[in-house]
Amino acid sequence: MEAPFIDLHIHPAIKPMGRSFERNPGTNNPNKKAKDSIWYYDPPTVFDKLANIVTSLTKFRQSDFTSLARGGAEIVFVSLCGLEKGFVMNRLGTRLPGDITANFVTGLGKKRIDHVQAMSDYFTDLEMEYNYYSQLDGHRVKIDGKWHQYKIISKYTEIEENHDPEVNTISVILTMEGTHGFNAGLQRMGRTVDEAEVLANVEKVKQWNHRMFIVGLTHHFYNEMIGHAQSLHGLVRKICDQSEGMNTGFTELGWKLLHALLDNSNGQRILIDLKHMSVISRNEYYQFLEEKHPDEIIPLIVSHGAVNGLRSNNEMVEDDMFNYGKFQPDDINFFDDEILRISRSGGLFGIQFDERRVGSDTELKKNGPNLNRRKMLFYQSRLVWNQIQHIAEVLNRHDQFAWGIQCIGSDNDGMVNPLNGFWTSEDMPLFDSYLEKHAYNFLTSSQSENLKEYNKLKASEIVERFMIGNANYFLQKNF
Repeated sequence: MEAPFIDLHIHPAIKPMGRSFERNPGTNNPNKKAKDSIWYYDPPTVFDKLANIVTSLTKFRQSDFTSLARGGAEIVFVSLCGLEKGFVMNRLGTRLPGDITANFVTGLGKKRIDHVQAMSDYFTDLEMEYNYYSQLDGHRVKIDGKWHQYKIISKYTEIEENHDPEVNTISVILTMEGTHGFNAGLQRMGRTVDEAEVLANVEKVKQWNHRMFIVGLTHHFYNEMIGHAQSLHGLVRKICDQSEGMNTGFTELGWKLLHALLDNSNGQRILIDLKHMSVISRNEYYQFLEEKHPDEIIPLIVSHGAVNGLRSNNEMVEDDMFNYGKFQPDDINFFDDEILRISRSGGLFGIQFDERRVGSDTELKKNGPNLNRRKMLFYQSRLVWNQIQHIAEVLNRHDQFAWGIQCIGSDNDGMVNPLNGFWTSEDMPLFDSYLEKHAYNFLTSSQSENLKEYNKLKASEIVERFMIGNANYFLQKNF
């Protein structure tokens, strides 16, 4: 069973490229049965699922292209995301048991960990990942008796140009998570960021054969340019120190980097992903757009995020009477006033399929591990529905169209703790069916009475917009 969908944020290359270091570093194996192939199918076993429920660690693959094909993926935004040294040079050191812990948490393999520990150039790692995707661009693989391929695209019209009735094609759009990839944030190696080098690397990326569409300015650790929000949980938070540069704003070089990314003089503007930015840096970015681009609407994008249910950073008040107390209040999640900004800019809000982001501790305990599969699927999918509904109610209260920015931003294979029952991209059709139940329940309840007439859509329309429609419309306008 398939359900067409677009995912705004996945990491298909992280695990297979990591495994390539055991054979031929950076080589994408065309043999789909090899662990260093991006097509390698590794669904969770019963033990994997139990281990995830108990420890929240995800060792299996979630967004390999076989799972994507079986789930019905039409367009995916793949995130180039060089592993930061903060994960592998941590409080446990760079030797065993530090290596064992890092390998256990990331599932990358020890040789990949050793490489990241030793390297002193993030940009070469970024280029390696780009090349890894490029190697099997257009390579055909037979799955369940049908031919499949992925094609990296640089403009929307290429989707139809790549249409082939004989082979199912997944269109791939390049994004990047963390501008450390331009070779910054190497303090652990005794290096200070080189401004000229960083800006030159931005221009190199803009000259790639395939367009880089969206860049997240920061990730989990300080890159000497933009402050990040606290993001790590559990075991990982205990062994990895995020404190340097956390909750700060833009540096002088950060502003220059932003100008370079948004520069549209050659038609190659790179849009900005708000995820992982500190509240200070997000607010600085909003002010920058108002002052430097007053006559231009640049869409705001959250590639894989969640709401925190609070009115604003200055007004820590919950206005959502139906979902009161159901969201994580962490400020890596987004405030209601930011939801309005995203809508008014014509942007997108990708909702992350990570338990630790989409539900409060109280809500997660209430749902809990459930041995009744149907109840588990119902409650876990409701965590995402609560996000969709909250965004809709915020927009509805402010006379905005309620269902136009929400979309999938799963973050599959990005060290997420997936929703139990919806383990991989292959499970998207199942998720689609459960989401429609929640939409129907909402629309037939008293909770929907406050919706303005233009926001009273059918349940199927709301789900279709979330699964594919909103992201597709955004691409038609902006890509």
